[in-house]
Amino acid sequence: MRKQVVFCFLCLFWVSSSLVHGQVKQRVGLEGHSGWILAHASDLIPVSQSQPWGASLNYSWLNTDRKKWEVCNCFHYLGAILTYHNFNNPDVLGSALSLSLLFEPILWKHKNWEFSLRSGIGASYLNRVYDEIENPDNTFFSAPISFLLFVNPVLSYELDPQWRVNIGFHYNHISNGGQKQPNRGINYPMVGFGVAHILNPVTLPNYERAEIPQQWQWYLETAYTTRENQQDPQQGRNAVVSLVGGAYKSLTAINALGAGLEVSWDRSLQVESKSTEALLTAPYVAHHFLFGRVDFSQRMGIYLNKPSGYVENLFYQRYLLTYSIGANLTFGASMKVHGHVAENIDVRLGWKF
Repeated sequence: MRKQVVFCFLCLFWVSSSLVHGQVKQRVGLEGHSGWILAHASDLIPVSQSQPWGASLNYSWLNTDRKKWEVCNCFHYLGAILTYHNFNNPDVLGSALSLSLLFEPILWKHKNWEFSLRSGIGASYLNRVYDEIENPDNTFFSAPISFLLFVNPVLSYELDPQWRVNIGFHYNHISNGGQKQPNRGINYPMVGFGVAHILNPVTLPNYERAEIPQQWQWYLETAYTTRENQQDPQQGRNAVVSLVGGAYKSLTAINALGAGLEVSWDRSLQVESKSTEALLTAPYVAHHFLFGRVDFSQRMGIYLNKPSGYVENLFYQRYLLTYSIGANLTFGASMKVHGHVAENIDVRLGWKF
């Protein structure tokens, strides 16, 4: 798990690269949060009745250089955010202290108003996790160090060149990506109100967007992760290797639709005789948010075959964040989810044709 965490942070640091070109707009923000927990199974309802609350402190920067703008065909903030969330159930759920990297493209701007889409990935320290004897009711998470993924649409208003107020909707997910069981993951939406201080106000240049590509974009991907052996946890972790082929076509400047086929070999699954029974084959449809070199995509797959006793679900979702190096090579990470339950997080390399 530690390798995946480090890799995800390196991915986002690569995107941020350097700050030496162009003017850099720096921002510090403080925000308070309040929300609720989504119970994605009937047995989770009793421990999902509390109302989480918390606060966050973030530092981010926006580089006005043309090359930085071309990374996502938009102005965007990069930075880090420190978050404390109390689940308001100290005996079972405790609290989470998280450090994340954020990526926030500005999608719309008019006079003093601005709408952006903040997202990020980070690591969370959880002070109350599952224990078979002392804390059996918390099946949301079992590893003290877990992943945090969040998506946060933000609407802000400029009071003056140095001060902004904002309101945002947060969708947070914490799990260990299937590295330790139980790992049903906790999903908790929140509403946030905050204030931001611009350390050095700058005027944003007016760059023209690139034309929308008319051709289909074809790609191949390979992915790797590990999972705890589902038949005998004492055997440790086993490899999960995937091969993916697909294509997508841009509809607007930032939206694309596509489809593909994913074949995974999950050595952690229980099989009756042959190891090839652990092959999972699934065609999928996909939606892509394209921000220049950054691609945040969501896939919905349907299993054509799977080992008996694997999961009851016929469908699964996969959420991917990838970054393009040059014209062809891509790298990033993805999370596989059945409904609201995260299964694993992997690292990915791809090639565009």
